[in-house]
Amino acid sequence: MMNKKVDILRTRPSWIAIDSEAIQENARIIMQYTGAKRLIGVVKANGYGFGAVATVKALYEIGVRDFAVATIAEAAILRQEVTYDDFQILLLGVQDVAFVDIMVAYHLSPAVGDLSWLQQAVKLIPEGKVLEVQLAIDTGMGRMGAHSQSQVKEMYEFIQSSDKLQLMGAFTHFATADDNNQSYYDHQVENFYKWVHGANIPEKYWHLANSGSALWHKKEINIHTIRVGSVLYGYNPGAPERDMPIKLKSVLSLKSRIGFVHELQAGESVSYGATYTAERPQWVATLPIGYADGYLRRMTGMRVLIAGHVEHVIGRVTMDQIVISLDKKYPVNTEVTLIGQDGDEEITLEEFAEYAKTIPHEISTTFSSRLPRIYN
Repeated sequence: MMNKKVDILRTRPSWIAIDSEAIQENARIIMQYTGAKRLIGVVKANGYGFGAVATVKALYEIGVRDFAVATIAEAAILRQEVTYDDFQILLLGVQDVAFVDIMVAYHLSPAVGDLSWLQQAVKLIPEGKVLEVQLAIDTGMGRMGAHSQSQVKEMYEFIQSSDKLQLMGAFTHFATADDNNQSYYDHQVENFYKWVHGANIPEKYWHLANSGSALWHKKEINIHTIRVGSVLYGYNPGAPERDMPIKLKSVLSLKSRIGFVHELQAGESVSYGATYTAERPQWVATLPIGYADGYLRRMTGMRVLIAGHVEHVIGRVTMDQIVISLDKKYPVNTEVTLIGQDGDEEITLEEFAEYAKTIPHEISTTFSSRLPRIYN
């Protein structure tokens, strides 16, 4: 039975359906494809909008014990809502050293990219406690991390010399793993290997492969540990530039139900600006979903699926509602698929993102908390 919060959300019939078993299967698929022995599941931004807690629980069931988020708050939610205590949480984002005590208390492993942060941290770590750290190496992403062999070496040596610090990983992040800039990718790979070998950091600590690397560069880098997000959620991180080398399971469906049906007469218009005017009598339906839910204002004209065939969004998308064309009159509460499969037709997250002129990551993380996530 759903809790009261979800029940209240369901009084407005628009929702996201998440297939947790598909997430598990995608993890198995990418592990088998790459030959990786360890997977770090990236669940930042509420699991890319798919639900971090549910994703962690699903992956834990199949043996995953390492997860990554961006913020301390995201990690704290996992520690509070996931009852298992034998999983690790990596903090990928830049963290304020003033909150070292919280990181220690929640058993978090922050990415650290400069020596001064470590020097301040050891002064703030409670007596008798240890902070587990990830050595961030900036080989070309340009956001954070040690940026030369000498910086990598001095940080590694400082960590090894302190009884308050424990190294858990050394990693880099690739800027062009999911596009066609191979030369830049090769430059980053060269930097990483040169710097970690120069600092004598053991291979057991390395994790390089994000989703793009796991999909398209598995033979070019150390692949023992993969650190992936988008492939878990079943979509192509390189869309539309790159084709997928493997078939993943679709995880997300976006659904709504017809809230109102009426027949437009020739010359009548719908929505703000009266941008759509009927040329002949036609049936239309109003759905209770809009840009406040993450169904973007620029999605006018986008396909939707009803009863196994294609209709379209007409008129402007508003904050709380959209209007769609109909081939005939349908009953109120008829289900409409905005992303997902209906009969032989399917609207993928990649198609939705391409229509919106963005990437799937932005679409899934834009869906708001007004849309309940319903898990299988």
